[in-house]
Amino acid sequence: MLMTSTGVVLGINDSHDAGVAVLRDGELVYAVNEERLNRVKMANGFPTLSLRAALSEAGITASEVQHVGIAALTPGGGDIPANNDLTDKHGRHSWAQKAAEVVDSMPLGGYLMSTNGGAALYRAKLLSRSASRKRRAKEHLKEFGIDCAISTLDHHDAHLSSAYYLANAPDSLVISNDFFGDGICSKVAVGNPETYGLKVIATNSFYNSLGAYYNYVTLFCHSNKSHHAGKTTGLAAFGDPNKTLSIFQEFLSWDESVGMYRNHGGIFRNCIESLRTRLKGYSREDMAAGIQKHSEDILTKMVSHYMKKTNRRRIVLAGGVHANVKINQRIAELPGVEELFVFPNMGDGGLCVGAAYAAEATRLGRNPSPRTLKHVFLGSAFSDEQIAEALNRENISFTRPENIAHEVARLLAEQKIVARFDGAMEFGPRALGNRSILYPATDAGINKRLNEQLNRTEYMPFAPVLRERDANQFLKNCTPVNIHSAEYMTVTYDVTDRCKREAPAVVHVDGTARPQVLVRNFNPSYYDILEMYQQLTGLSVLVNTSFNMHEEPIVCTPTEAIRAYEESRLDALAIGPYLVRRLN
Repeated sequence: MLMTSTGVVLGINDSHDAGVAVLRDGELVYAVNEERLNRVKMANGFPTLSLRAALSEAGITASEVQHVGIAALTPGGGDIPANNDLTDKHGRHSWAQKAAEVVDSMPLGGYLMSTNGGAALYRAKLLSRSASRKRRAKEHLKEFGIDCAISTLDHHDAHLSSAYYLANAPDSLVISNDFFGDGICSKVAVGNPETYGLKVIATNSFYNSLGAYYNYVTLFCHSNKSHHAGKTTGLAAFGDPNKTLSIFQEFLSWDESVGMYRNHGGIFRNCIESLRTRLKGYSREDMAAGIQKHSEDILTKMVSHYMKKTNRRRIVLAGGVHANVKINQRIAELPGVEELFVFPNMGDGGLCVGAAYAAEATRLGRNPSPRTLKHVFLGSAFSDEQIAEALNRENISFTRPENIAHEVARLLAEQKIVARFDGAMEFGPRALGNRSILYPATDAGINKRLNEQLNRTEYMPFAPVLRERDANQFLKNCTPVNIHSAEYMTVTYDVTDRCKREAPAVVHVDGTARPQVLVRNFNPSYYDILEMYQQLTGLSVLVNTSFNMHEEPIVCTPTEAIRAYEESRLDALAIGPYLVRRLN
């Protein structure tokens, strides 16, 4: 149980990928997304379960909460687009989307919406509902006994804040790009190293969304679900971008004169149908390759533009578009970039953190000091007793090895697939060792085999985990510019010939990998597994993939871990200090 403090604020996101974050005297001490608790992928709505867990596990009483920040100005609830065709989970289109499509069909309607003035009109209608939304949030909080000041923060300001205040880069260039939020698809800001404030210097209307185009292509390629855009990134490596690139350039282009990308192809369903027609006859691989290359080109131009304009060299990124690790790699490789930090929960799941830092600024009466994010093991943790109770309840036989890390390494050296459940759950989309499945990286065939066991359909190989001291032997250009981002699996690298020989399971067809580069103090017991595995085998790289079944969130509780292990028929489960082995 964590010690209590008077300087407690909460950040809440009650829309897409809802969640709660807790700051104690400016330190991020707990954060979780609702999906991990209610088991509904990208759950939206008020995060009741997350709030209950936050109060309990962070050791907070309702009376200690001094301020609550709510991420995004527009209403949360059940009408949030969950799919790439802009429908919600019930297959419905919102009134706002329909209205935008009608305006887009009018003469000069698209031009109006593409401007910041047009976006402001759209936002004005949405924001007219924000007062009632704030009132509903206050009612929810009162159910928990929380009765304090509440403030709301613009969607993209929350993205910017989440990354800036944990990057320890007060003089950075901070950029968000996503599908759209509060009528905006992108914001650019600079940090003030004296006041620690953020000054927004550019915005872009939702009409021009690059993220929307990427999701449209995901719809055409393989999935209606918006959270499957990562599959498009993997699929792109199998295609030829030159076959479709010119089509995407017609629809969306970079405008150097205004420092933003511009949409020429309509909006929402208007755009989906015209783009579908233009792409008819092209393979899904070539469509994916085209939008991936176009996205990389546009966003490297964007970062270069604002680096030149602001003379900033430390780049901080957030927003769902920056879940795209290949885009982040291209940005890290730009001449002049001195440091790249991508907030680990870069999508809407991280908005609660930005809202918390805005609330902290209100509590202090000044901007909080940026600090370095040390880890993201910010979620639920379980005692040895709780884990043993779950194992016994599920009638699972288990042992308690003298050194669980060494036993896991020994099993991996024997080519066993081991699920690891230990410590506090990771916050964000990546499993970073505490809710992970591990396997030797020597067998390229493991990707197909393990995906079948987990009922997954993936186009990208599993990610590698390796020690920082080994990184340059396996990854090209692994430098101080990008090493902090690599701790959180937010950037890809071109790999070395040694990596291709010794760890083929983690190398994509384009010769890249998305690594977790591990330092001991990040996760000592996880690091010990790598140490012992290297001693036993002479090898330095393991496969790390998230511990979950297809279309399920990463496991949270011991019971969920046990059931996922049983269902997937993995070889072993290292759960806390205990070890479960499959006998047949």
